[in-house]
Amino acid sequence: MATTIVLANRKGGSGKTTSTINIADGLARAGKRVLVVDADSQAHATISCGVLPYNLSSSLYELLLMLADGQQPGDKLLSTIIKDKKLFHLLPAKPDLAALEVEVAHKENSQTLLKDLLLEVENNYDYILIDVPPALGLLSVNGLVAARWLIIPIELTFLSMDGLAQMTGILYKINAGLNPELRLLGILPVKCDLRTNLARSVIAEIRQNFGDNNILSAVRSDIKLAEAPSFGKTIFEYASSCRGAQDYKHIIDIILTRSGGE
Repeated sequence: MATTIVLANRKGGSGKTTSTINIADGLARAGKRVLVVDADSQAHATISCGVLPYNLSSSLYELLLMLADGQQPGDKLLSTIIKDKKLFHLLPAKPDLAALEVEVAHKENSQTLLKDLLLEVENNYDYILIDVPPALGLLSVNGLVAARWLIIPIELTFLSMDGLAQMTGILYKINAGLNPELRLLGILPVKCDLRTNLARSVIAEIRQNFGDNNILSAVRSDIKLAEAPSFGKTIFEYASSCRGAQDYKHIIDIILTRSGGE
């Protein structure tokens, strides 16, 4: 059975998608069978893998809509998963996904659609990584309900601390009702310049409020991380020796240890 990890933060631009794709590729390079689920209508994880959403005949949207209507996706799910672009597999998104919240909000199973969908393929993978939108809507709730672990990527700014506080509050609420098994795997500082007083101050505040055990090692600022998606590549494909790749390798080692993958 797969270990399912959701990367979430209510603040946009927090490095969710970059972290999702690079962690997935790193886990795959460590010999793990990995599926990335793009649950964001912006489809940035899909685009980052070199897939154009507008060319897709089927995506997460159609599959969740089928489940909401009481149909079993079956073979359609397997054919929708893209297996030939990366070392990991991708369940892609396209902009139509934005309409899902309106179309299924009245359904009794609306908050567990993604969990129910992944039950059909979880035995095929060691890790499933879910990239959700920055807003707390139905898709983000679905990602949190479907996951066993939560990673919160965060930039080291004081405004980001508010988003972090909101995410931990959401975690407690999800624990209390929809998914009591969801646990924080770690807070992931990204785009970091630890030479600055601001970055060091924010790290100190996170450490004081959450403890060392809940902080993953930082991903340093690296232009290569910003460039890689424009080529449809992960950091390990684009610049495997850069400091961004080195940082993600360290994070992957921590994830394997904490999640029981090694």
